[in-house]
Amino acid sequence: MPTHIYPLKYYFSNDKKFYKLVYQLTGLYPSNLQVFKVAFTHKSASRYFDKTKNLNNERLEFLGDALLAAVVADFLFTYFPYKREGFLTKLRARIVSRDQLNEIALGMGLQFHIVSQSRITGTKNIYGNALEALIGAVYIDKGFVKTKRFILDRLIKGYINLEKMSRTDNDFKSQLIEWAQKNKEELHFNDEEIETTDHNSQSFTSEAVINESVFGKGKGLSKKEAQQKASKEALLKLVQNSE
Repeated sequence: MPTHIYPLKYYFSNDKKFYKLVYQLTGLYPSNLQVFKVAFTHKSASRYFDKTKNLNNERLEFLGDALLAAVVADFLFTYFPYKREGFLTKLRARIVSRDQLNEIALGMGLQFHIVSQSRITGTKNIYGNALEALIGAVYIDKGFVKTKRFILDRLIKGYINLEKMSRTDNDFKSQLIEWAQKNKEELHFNDEEIETTDHNSQSFTSEAVINESVFGKGKGLSKKEAQQKASKEALLKLVQNSE
């Protein structure tokens, strides 16, 4: 970190280390440390800040999700000036997907800074959610222009190989739907939410059913993830059956 004079109110406090952490993660010197503390607070550890209402990062996650989608859409629109809407939509969906955000969050080391009262090992979505909350916190503290710069410079350029991603299609559900439509086959998904003892997590199962026969099964922390895994298995079975 370059030589920097910390605000006097942080210089002799425990917040000095957190101030440095926010800078290392975002490349920005924070003005409002509280909003960043909220961004790292999972709902299981909701807490009071300055005697105000109980807070966690869910509202910031909502804000960050919307900002990320808008910035990525604007970026792709300019980066690929001759690509069709379908291509841009799929690529944006992959960039802002839960799996992709989880991987970026882990790459940034956010898992070491999330405050939680529940065991979060294995529930990777918490990391992606915290990343979206961090984006929301940057926006609250620094405004849209610096938030856009943070998303593009730190997240997109730092963790995503855009050219490779644009050449690879991992949207297995869309591929399966396109196959079914092309071959005039009936396709639907049987989805089920699984009850868990941990009230802070969810689990789903999905079956990819073609003409009343189950071709693929999947399990995930979201319905979308379960459907993707079921679709991937179904596509593999279809390839094997055609050989």
